[in-house]
Amino acid sequence: MSLVLDLPVRATPLLGVAPADGLGGAPRGAPEDDVVVVFEHNVPVAGGSFHALAPAATHADGARVAELTGVWAVPGRHRRDRIRRALAVLESTAATAGYARLQVAVDPSRTDALALLRERRFTPVVAPDEPSSDVELEKRLRA
Repeated sequence: MSLVLDLPVRATPLLGVAPADGLGGAPRGAPEDDVVVVFEHNVPVAGGSFHALAPAATHADGARVAELTGVWAVPGRHRRDRIRRALAVLESTAATAGYARLQVAVDPSRTDALALLRERRFTPVVAPDEPSSDVELEKRLRA
């Protein structure tokens, strides 16, 4: 049996009063950031997180964009399935939080990660300038 633990991270002020609009244009109560952990038999086997790219986290077109970070899985059987599950929850939560796109930077030597992200419909933003540069991918999310 497996279980997905979704840990939304809400912005809270350490000093002073919270901003009036809450989360900078996000739907009220939606997390700014999120962490997801996939468990099997009470053991963490995969996970990941997303966070806003910048304080305003908007692009020229006005869309809110989040960066996918820290995606991981333990080695072994079903590794890709576990990562797919974590990515699906992160994509859904980001869309619910009001983000229009998810972006991720991947080392070009990580062909397994690039293949998995392309399978999840992430597309290259721009080709890397140098062979050693990270490949930037993004996925448009449905609201």
